[in-house]
Amino acid sequence: MKSKLLSLALLAVAAGLFASCGEGKVNITDASFEPKIVIQGTLIPGQPAAVRIMRNFPLNVRIAPDDIIVTDANAEIVDAQDNAAHRLTYNPETGFYDAGDLQVRSGRSYILEVQTTIDGRVLSARSETTVPQAGFSVLEERSVLGSRQFRQRDASGELVDFSVTFERSPGTSFYAVSVSALDADTSTFIYDNPFGDFDVDDVLNDFADYAYTFTWIQDTPLTPGQSSMDIFSFLTWFYGDYQAIVYAADNNFKDFLTTHDTVQEIDGNFHEPAFHIDGDGIGVFGSALADTVSFFVLRP
Repeated sequence: MKSKLLSLALLAVAAGLFASCGEGKVNITDASFEPKIVIQGTLIPGQPAAVRIMRNFPLNVRIAPDDIIVTDANAEIVDAQDNAAHRLTYNPETGFYDAGDLQVRSGRSYILEVQTTIDGRVLSARSETTVPQAGFSVLEERSVLGSRQFRQRDASGELVDFSVTFERSPGTSFYAVSVSALDADTSTFIYDNPFGDFDVDDVLNDFADYAYTFTWIQDTPLTPGQSSMDIFSFLTWFYGDYQAIVYAADNNFKDFLTTHDTVQEIDGNFHEPAFHIDGDGIGVFGSALADTVSFFVLRP
């Protein structure tokens, strides 16, 4: 798992966007493009440490998928506790840079440093993340999972949504869940639902948006204890098997996820999402604890 939740969000900011002040529209022809290092990385204890390093492009340039990935960057992750540097090596099979000997640990801080040349300019970027403290886990016996019909109701007629209950990570107040429909197909789409009238073309046009959804809660208590998060029916668009990955996330993860699609002020001015990256970088280098559960949406 390479944090699909943030991977999807990052697509919205990987191009060079430039705006006219206060006009609420994007100006392409008059923009002065600045090349940037685009970073996608989430450190999770128990999983290999890996970071994707890409580049941005002006809006009016035709982009080949292979051109987005930077394959020759000099990059390392430094464990801030012992100053041990772990060099990142590009893996062409995954498109990520791997730090094979780095064991990510809860409660520790890690620094990513990247240098590369883009469009003849030597660029560098630096970001630091602190992994949430141990203690987070999903309590399946207290969660509402298993198999249920779409928008199933209880004996009193109230909707019963899927939900996850979890032990909080001390000091962490932001929790997210990504929901993947494993059986997603036009034949398994729930056409009979209260959220709109759909046909096959509608499903195909926005297939990824229906197959991969997410939600979050924030400002939970910073102390140990239990919290719950609903997986509402508007997050499940297909019948069949689902995988839900629940994250206890650091501030870098939280700020990017909650700001990447809200970049225009009420007066029309645009601003960048919260990147927490110093130097010539955009994107996200964050960390999280993760736990995975499954559930099943039955046909009527």
